[in-house]
Amino acid sequence: MNKTLIFPLMLLCATAWSEEPASPPAATASVDVAAHAAHEFPSVAERNDERLRLSGERQALEDQYKQDMQQCYQKFDVASCRLKAREKRIKANASLRKEELHFNAQERHIHAIETRRNLAERKSEAEQKKAEADRAATIAAAKERADANAQKQINHTLQGTKRGEYEQKQREAALHREDVVKQLRERKGEPAAPLPVPSK
Repeated sequence: MNKTLIFPLMLLCATAWSEEPASPPAATASVDVAAHAAHEFPSVAERNDERLRLSGERQALEDQYKQDMQQCYQKFDVASCRLKAREKRIKANASLRKEELHFNAQERHIHAIETRRNLAERKSEAEQKKAEADRAATIAAAKERADANAQKQINHTLQGTKRGEYEQKQREAALHREDVVKQLRERKGEPAAPLPVPSK
């Protein structure tokens, strides 16, 4: 008798549970979705409690059906008693099934919101890493340009000194050529003394 009183109370609680809105409107930003989900849906502990309650009701429904069937075998009119027990089970099962479907839909919706939030977080992390990589590449390119400019400046100043050294060497070479030409002219102008005759 106690189970027959408890079961309608459980159905009444389940009906109150199922009257909550099925799903919130989709939000565009992941932060809004998370905030909306936090206000709209029950906590993890409440959802676990609801899951346990539904599985407990399912088990109680099956136990009640088995008990009703056993009682039917004690009666004279077994067939009509079994039909009544089945109808009772079908009605209770339909009500419980609605609750389970609502709960499962809510679970799927929460899971979808969490998945979207995780994707948004991963996407923002990837964007941050990409921005850091771009920033590092820009800094590296700027450093390369600065190093190249500094090397050009160094080469330019060295080239100036090397150019001066080169011109100095060219002047010295020109002077040396003039000295050589002068010496050749001097030699040609006065013949050298003949070599001594070898004595035998």
